[in-house]
Amino acid sequence: MKTWSRKEFLKASLIGGGAALVAGHSRLYGAAAPSGSANGDVRLGIIGFNAQGWGHLQNYLPGSRTKLDGAVLAAICDVDDAVLAKGRDAATKAGLKVAEYKDYRKMIESKDVDAVLIATPNHQHSIMTIMALQAGKDVYVEKPLSHNIWEGRQAVEAAKKHASKNIALIGTQNRSSEQIMNAIAAVRSGKFGKLKWVTGTCYKPRDSIGLHEGPQAVPAGLDYDLWTGPAPLTPPTRNGPKGTVHYDWHWFWNYGGGDITNQGIHQMDVARWMLGAQGLPKSVMSFGGRFGYRDDAETPNTLVSVLTYDTAPLIFEVRGLGRKKGMRAMDVYRKSSVGVVAQCENGYVNIAENGGAIAYDNDGKKLEAFEGADNGAHRKNWIKALQSRKVTHGLLEEGHYSTSLCHLANLSFLAGAEKANAQLADAVASDFASKDAYWRMLDHLKANEVDLDVTKPIVGPLLKVDAKTETLVHADKVIADAANNHALRKRTGRKGFEIPQIA
Repeated sequence: MKTWSRKEFLKASLIGGGAALVAGHSRLYGAAAPSGSANGDVRLGIIGFNAQGWGHLQNYLPGSRTKLDGAVLAAICDVDDAVLAKGRDAATKAGLKVAEYKDYRKMIESKDVDAVLIATPNHQHSIMTIMALQAGKDVYVEKPLSHNIWEGRQAVEAAKKHASKNIALIGTQNRSSEQIMNAIAAVRSGKFGKLKWVTGTCYKPRDSIGLHEGPQAVPAGLDYDLWTGPAPLTPPTRNGPKGTVHYDWHWFWNYGGGDITNQGIHQMDVARWMLGAQGLPKSVMSFGGRFGYRDDAETPNTLVSVLTYDTAPLIFEVRGLGRKKGMRAMDVYRKSSVGVVAQCENGYVNIAENGGAIAYDNDGKKLEAFEGADNGAHRKNWIKALQSRKVTHGLLEEGHYSTSLCHLANLSFLAGAEKANAQLADAVASDFASKDAYWRMLDHLKANEVDLDVTKPIVGPLLKVDAKTETLVHADKVIADAANNHALRKRTGRKGFEIPQIA
């Protein structure tokens, strides 16, 4: 038997500068196998796999065409018995026997799990991230990082506090796209002239979820107390195509933030990255509404948000209605429906939803297609981070800032009031990019036969942002208090599901 010197032991135990002795058991990746693992792979637990998590689950099933090496599926967790059974069946079919949990806290406590992958509804992301880090686990958390700005900051500070032992990565997968990296480098180099503004678009068809009256039944076998977590415990008031609980929570303020935090967080992250903007903007102002139908949902299906940075303004647009009434096809802005456009003096760069990045001149003629691996590398980079003990793509603090931009946009909207169309026009008259977005929104609503004299838009106030305290400032104390005290700015969680305060 080999006798190890202290120097040799330390060399084997320290990978990428991070200590590999965590949570009371050896984690010598690539050297000694963790307890319960036959091949030295990281033992992974997945929390939530009814939607995005299902794709993650496939990454760890033997025989799957998307199988990733370096981690083994050790445990699955979901509050819904039906979803849990679906995961169990998939694992069994692949020849895996995995531990099953309904309560994520029990999985996080397990000494047979090294890392957790969180793909639950938004309102659970931060609390699970913090608790997992506190328990000595590595974390991959799906976007957005948080349901509110304050808890997102707590998750970031937890990652910093435990950085010597654990890593945390957020699933904003465009951060792993070489195509986007190359496009951003070209824009910042001045190749296309000075950057004038960046526009993010999220034009996705969102049908009515129906109109119902009063509380709706919770599906049998679903632990609604656990599903609700830190949010106020209220019965579901929706019953759309996905049922009374699943998916349509995106359109309710208690759990989601509309499409800007659902799909839009990806484009918001790229837009901020394109600007080279560190931290939060100087101000935010939003306008829009829920147009075209009446249903149970609360969040706007049409929203324009203007976020000001020193570099250039960031405009973000959400549209849930089609090109015209009765049409499923969506509007297109500068070559894409879901994407980011960096407008420069001598042309623009379009980064589409699939990660492709192409430069055009101002007449729309193609100038350059940027090469490199696409954003499909992000999940592989998670495995690399587990092995190297270093996150290079998907830093949690970057995810926090981009997520917070979505919350800020919603907070301005929520602090707003119905105004006549002429008042909205006056509010955006001073800025070309904002005015352009306003007129295009009017054309879009007109094509969908929306009468803004009948359904007035909500116009939010221009809120200044205190980047140091991550709070909002307005001359009217009532408006400032309403924004700062809203659950999208800060919510500490209900009893039994309090968000751990780190900072």
